[in-house]
Amino acid sequence: MNKFVLLSAFFILTIGCETKTGTGAIAGGAVGAGVGGIIGGGKGALIGGAVGAVSGGLIGAALDEQDRKIMESRSPRTVQRMDRGEPLTVTDIINLSQGGVSDDTIIRYIRETRTSYSLNQAQIKRMQRAGVSQRVINYMVNTGR
Repeated sequence: MNKFVLLSAFFILTIGCETKTGTGAIAGGAVGAGVGGIIGGGKGALIGGAVGAVSGGLIGAALDEQDRKIMESRSPRTVQRMDRGEPLTVTDIINLSQGGVSDDTIIRYIRETRTSYSLNQAQIKRMQRAGVSQRVINYMVNTGR
């Protein structure tokens, strides 16, 4: 069975999908199922596949190709955090905003990673001076309540 899972994962990864979200979900699901199958058999494959698909979809949806190229040149650490599904720092939010990433994309990422911020006045003023939209700042403030 392990060979079948690995072969299936390879096939799925090579055909891809129309969207980054779809590709991420497929890749994450395939890898998760393969690893889960190797470690825990059938039940492990099911759980690993589900977790991998959700994580892969989140990562794939975070930045579109153009935003990603811009952010990789401006702030590779921010992109690395996003690829790992980690919470973003205030500096990351500033970098995304100054890189031209849309408010909707930033807010969606914060929501999907379930990040909660407890911003102080200095952080809020820093973001405002850096040009982060009030919409993003308000969303971040509301996550801490």
